[in-house]
Amino acid sequence: MKPVSVSSFLLKKKIKYGSFAVAMTVTFIAFVIIFNVIFSALASKYMWYIDMTATELFTLSDATFDLLRDVKADVNIIFCMDPDEVAADGMLYYVQNTAKLLAKEFKNINIIYKDAVRDYNFLKKYSTASSPEVHTTSVIVESGTEYRKYENTSFFIRDTSNPNYYWAYKGEQVLVAAILQVTAAEMPIAYFTVGHGEDTDITGDVAALYTMVYEAGYDVRPIDLSKEDIDPNARLIIINEPRFDFGGYVDESVGLSEIEKLDAFLDGLGSLMVFIDPDHGSKLTNLNEFLYEWGIEFEYDLRIKDAENSISIDGFSVVGQYNTNTTELAHSVYEQITSLASQPKTIFRNACPIKHTYEDNTRVVDFDSRVISDVFYTSDSAEVYRDSELVGTGRYSLMTITQEQRIINNNDYFSYVLATGTKNYTASQYLLSNIYANSDVLYACMRAFGKERIPADIDFKTYNDYDLDITTAQANSWTRFFMIVPATIIVITSIYVTVRRKYK
Repeated sequence: MKPVSVSSFLLKKKIKYGSFAVAMTVTFIAFVIIFNVIFSALASKYMWYIDMTATELFTLSDATFDLLRDVKADVNIIFCMDPDEVAADGMLYYVQNTAKLLAKEFKNINIIYKDAVRDYNFLKKYSTASSPEVHTTSVIVESGTEYRKYENTSFFIRDTSNPNYYWAYKGEQVLVAAILQVTAAEMPIAYFTVGHGEDTDITGDVAALYTMVYEAGYDVRPIDLSKEDIDPNARLIIINEPRFDFGGYVDESVGLSEIEKLDAFLDGLGSLMVFIDPDHGSKLTNLNEFLYEWGIEFEYDLRIKDAENSISIDGFSVVGQYNTNTTELAHSVYEQITSLASQPKTIFRNACPIKHTYEDNTRVVDFDSRVISDVFYTSDSAEVYRDSELVGTGRYSLMTITQEQRIINNNDYFSYVLATGTKNYTASQYLLSNIYANSDVLYACMRAFGKERIPADIDFKTYNDYDLDITTAQANSWTRFFMIVPATIIVITSIYVTVRRKYK
């Protein structure tokens, strides 16, 4: 036998163990890659992640669970593109994520993917006269024969100063509202009055208010009270910027007048919101007399200026002061807002003051009691002007809410009237702003008014804010975890391999 040299033996041994090390390295890398692919697929399917965004953008709100807990009907959320294409869309990605969360938590909610071109015959049933086309960016929510169709932009809030910029995501609210609407036996109705010169252009400035009420879960309809009766399912009537008066009280043989219909509606435990343009309010004799009975009197000839508390140079874009009296009705309406460390601003532009007509802000009639409360008032530095002439200073009422309590079969029931002396409160620049709380206050009022469960508790979320809402200590803990744990695994694996090689 030919002797083997020591150097040759060592070389073969080095090659042997070197090949083993290379094989181990390749195997480990392949394992990591395969594990990552499998885990990523499972994480995507079963939503395995931790949402650390400051606005909890990828987490369902507690209100969603409360609202959908009793919904038993099957619901389909239909996307009109393949799943990968939806995920690649900058807007639909967020909607898809919310839909997945809903489908994960509620077994009766399903996600369906169709192709707007390939599955045209399936999707054409969702075409309507007002919205004839189904696009690849459309999202449909259906249950049985009821459905709602949305475009991707419907799930976001647009910056009024830059129409191409969307600063917040409201997809959770829109989807939950749609689910409640398509599964409801009867949706609560919100009427906008027409026939008095109201702004009815839903593509214009009033669009923000229409959309807000619709997304709060109401079936939004116009109503001409001079010709139509109020549906028994109506829960809210909105009078927005009327220029001409409502029909007053008439002989019963003629039928109910517009004011009498409003009166009967409130007696039936409905609620009313009134946004008055003070430039035309003095002509509304019948409506003013009706509101006077609810403790509300607009001082149309005056305009409020508060130079110290205004967002405009002229001082007429007044920042409303919250009612901090915890014993009053208004405080309970927006208690969640006032509990914040810093209350957001609510704006009243070109407003006239409101005078309370009740002594001590209360009135009792036939055992039914009414109480009026300031939702907002000015600071003590405010001034009021009549035709550019200063006529007074002090604190003035900007928005009021009147509650009527009725006792029926020993149970308490309530009606509400909300009033403000400016048409600008509902302007899109304030309702759609992430700076002002005009819309938050209206949502709070709808919660107080509502007899039904509506998704007004679900807030929009700033979708482009990826700041982590964690403390420095938590951030350091996560950093240490991701630095130490992988390194420890590698060291242990290396020691194990070395020991095996040494004693083999």
